Amino acid sequence: MAKHTYLRTHDLSGEHLLIDLGEAVTDLHSDSEGQDRRGVTLVKQGGLSVVLTHLHAGATLQEHAAPGAATVQVLDGRVHARVGDQEMEVPHGRVLAFDSNVRHSIEALEDSTLLLTLADPGSDGRS
Repeated sequence: MAKHTYLRTHDLSGEHLLIDLGEAVTDLHSDSEGQDRRGVTLVKQGGLSVVLTHLHAGATLQEHAAPGAATVQVLDGRVHARVGDQEMEVPHGRVLAFDSNVRHSIEALEDSTLLLTLADPGSDGRS
């Protein structure tokens, strides 16, 4: 299984952007065959990134710390999360939020789709 692929990024060119999340999930699932994970940055603007990610069972987002606050919304599936020194199971329909510089990792317990929201406090507001 190949490692992972990231797809297109949508930059805001006006005051808003409306994305069909159901369509984005369907596209992501159909394009993720043969890879342990795949992601698409839906929005990257002014210090905000929204990333749709599909993890096959057993795939991981290795431990790291982000420079800004973040959320992980489990759209489908179930993941095991380690945040700091705490471990938890996060099923679909739940959102996990944590502050900047908190070490964390995610492992898919089953095929899972996540919506990641990342804030970059060092951004100057221009993308």
